[in-house]
Amino acid sequence: MKQNPERKKIRHGIITLIKVLISVSLIYILLQRIGLEQIISQFFTMNVKWFVVSLLVFAFSNVLGALQWYMLLRARQIEIAWLQVLAYYHVGLFFNNFLIGYIGGDAFRIYDISRNSGKMADAVSTVLLDRFIGFFTLTSLAVVASVIWARHLSSQIAVVLQVTILLIWIFTMWFLFDRRLARKFSWLFRLIIPVVIHQKLRDIYSCIHGFGANRRFLIVLLILSFCIQALRIATHYFAALAMGVTIGFEYFIIFIPLIALAASLPISVGGIGVREQSGVTLFGQLGVASAKVVAFEFLAYVIGIIASLPGGFLFALRKEQMKKRSDV
Repeated sequence: MKQNPERKKIRHGIITLIKVLISVSLIYILLQRIGLEQIISQFFTMNVKWFVVSLLVFAFSNVLGALQWYMLLRARQIEIAWLQVLAYYHVGLFFNNFLIGYIGGDAFRIYDISRNSGKMADAVSTVLLDRFIGFFTLTSLAVVASVIWARHLSSQIAVVLQVTILLIWIFTMWFLFDRRLARKFSWLFRLIIPVVIHQKLRDIYSCIHGFGANRRFLIVLLILSFCIQALRIATHYFAALAMGVTIGFEYFIIFIPLIALAASLPISVGGIGVREQSGVTLFGQLGVASAKVVAFEFLAYVIGIIASLPGGFLFALRKEQMKKRSDV
């Protein structure tokens, strides 16, 4: 049965409002505890050199991220030029940062690829696997760092969380690449998912499962993903240096994955509030002042926005070209 468009619009509006309220509430609590003046004062002493380094590192990680997605597309015989994929990737980044609703930039990536190739299931599978590999390698880095430097942490909660999350990712990978395990759970999906959607999910699963046939390709992807995630963690490290925080890089390897996972939950606007609160809780264990944590995490967020602006420009340019064609 088709859903009433008006009711759907109202529901989306309510979800968006709840996200805005959560972000505003979390930021308000932080400001009440720390003080706006304390946070703003951190930016007056910002080291511009480290800010520029952080921006360049993040921009380079985006180029490698586009390369990873390009490799996934080629593996599914989707022949789209590298520069076009780079453009689509940055458009996705832009909307991940600026779209308030629950549909993120990944939806734009899927739309662009399926529009050009006509392969919807393949497009969805590349974006989902791209996301999954990123989260898997990010968590793996955190677990390794936690095991090596666990004795330096005042609390082991972060280690337990990371190990739990990694086990979930490992089970998910097992599920994606082992049909026998997937068949054992197929009855559950048939029970809770409508037949039409279930068939589409089967097609997407088949596409993702197809990647497992080339293990050498997956290993190359994982190595590339480790490099990408290390660079994105380094972005936060250099942002912290810009704010005068000089703790070891290893702590960023341990904490940033947890902050990133928390910020990616669809409960706030762009992770605002969740990111800062998580950072204060985790880095506070090391005695880092809350005002500095909020400042460098917000700076890292701003760097992400600046690095995604080319995607906004490309999207606006594309809309203008489409408008000119329609006017002819």
